[in-house]
Amino acid sequence: MSIVRLTEGARVTRQSVTKHLHVLAGAGLVRSTRVGRDHIWEIEPRRLGEAQRWLDHIAGQWDEALGRLKKSLED
Repeated sequence: MSIVRLTEGARVTRQSVTKHLHVLAGAGLVRSTRVGRDHIWEIEPRRLGEAQRWLDHIAGQWDEALGRLKKSLED
């Protein structure tokens, strides 16, 4: 989508959304293609899947650590 479409109805500025998109692009999670004067932003599904797997791994580590803390406090 274009920045205009992405920000329709949002309570944030286009500049703010653009800044966030550039950070996501730097991480390889989105990409932009110039079409005329507009930049069209797309999700990189493969990279998003990699990020999800990494976040799931980290979430599992937190769950284990919290489980150990709970057990320790209960003992």
